[in-house]
Amino acid sequence: MKGARRIYLDNAATTRPTQLVVDRMAETQRDLFGNPSSPHAFGPPAKRALEDAREFLRGSLAAHRVVFTSGGSEADYLGIVGAAATRPPGRVLMGKADHPALLRCASLLGRYRHNVTELDVTDDGDIAPETLFDALGQDVRVVALMHGHNELGTIGKLEELVELTRRSAPDAHIHIDLVQTYGKLPFDFDTYDVDSVAVSGHKFHGPRGAGILALAADARVAALQEAGGQEQGMRGGTENVSGAVGLAVAAEETLTHQAATEAHTRDLCERVFDVLADAVPDLERLGHPSRKLPHILSVRLPGVAGATLMTRCDARGVAFSVGSACHAVADTNAKPTPKTKKGRGADTPDNHVLAAIGMGRKQASEVIRLSFSAETSVEDADEAADIVADEALRMLSSTPRPASSQRERSK
Repeated sequence: MKGARRIYLDNAATTRPTQLVVDRMAETQRDLFGNPSSPHAFGPPAKRALEDAREFLRGSLAAHRVVFTSGGSEADYLGIVGAAATRPPGRVLMGKADHPALLRCASLLGRYRHNVTELDVTDDGDIAPETLFDALGQDVRVVALMHGHNELGTIGKLEELVELTRRSAPDAHIHIDLVQTYGKLPFDFDTYDVDSVAVSGHKFHGPRGAGILALAADARVAALQEAGGQEQGMRGGTENVSGAVGLAVAAEETLTHQAATEAHTRDLCERVFDVLADAVPDLERLGHPSRKLPHILSVRLPGVAGATLMTRCDARGVAFSVGSACHAVADTNAKPTPKTKKGRGADTPDNHVLAAIGMGRKQASEVIRLSFSAETSVEDADEAADIVADEALRMLSSTPRPASSQRERSK
């Protein structure tokens, strides 16, 4: 495949940084290499670049303050565990289908004597308002919510869930994982009454290893890594100035073209889905039919092993995934997930998201996720759709076709 054209449809996992981001980061590394905390002449220029980036990102969310982190996972940890650490022992709520960055907070929360309650989710992977309402109480210290689901593409009912929390647990800290939606959908603290949000740069053509935790004015969050007291005492360690600059540059580029990119990626999703739906019998689209992220297409192809399909398409130059890239790490030491809904397969899949929405192991093995960006062309999407459909049909023709096992949906 050396020299062959490749089509990248795994933008929910990571995106390619733009040339401007790369150039600005390289300039920063070369010209602003001084430690931002140094009092001599090399320190202040680096400090100014860091604070300029912070101010832009703060303004983009109408946040009170911004803490730079190593990415979305650390921002989730700091927002959730840091908030719980300032409160007496109680409960922390999150969904069973949430990203591992949220769910893996449980062990650390236990050190602060907090218990995590994993809430059942709908067939679309989000928390139903009535489910959250039943779980809320005065002992709830933190509620963690995902704005957009990284595997299924469902957009949560954020306004309703936040309103319920404020009414039933007014002192609870509300943290939002904004990793898949920052720069793709409008969001700011003036619109949503939340306490903290997590953002990751490499999801919108920024650098890996750079993210932010944005905080509301009255948010109470304790530092988990004090060290030298950098980041207003919230995160010790010499600041990643080039990462902060790259993050701000990527944010500015992304937000400038947000509406156009949303329309573009939504169109690509529909084009690819139409091709696959015409080719593959009983194709099932996952996630909510209308509350869905513009750039994520998650489908189940009955009778087609997703991992095999991914490998075959990769050999023909098309890259996509069979789930979150974080699963490969998280599942190595994950405890078995109990069945959550009956009658949906003989056993429980390794993928906790698909287990949470009631899929059996075989059904879950037939799921793939394709995700798009502003860099994905119509030609790329059309060619990829044809290749995925062709390989799926080849696989189906080589194996006996079982009776349809289409999942029943209850919306």
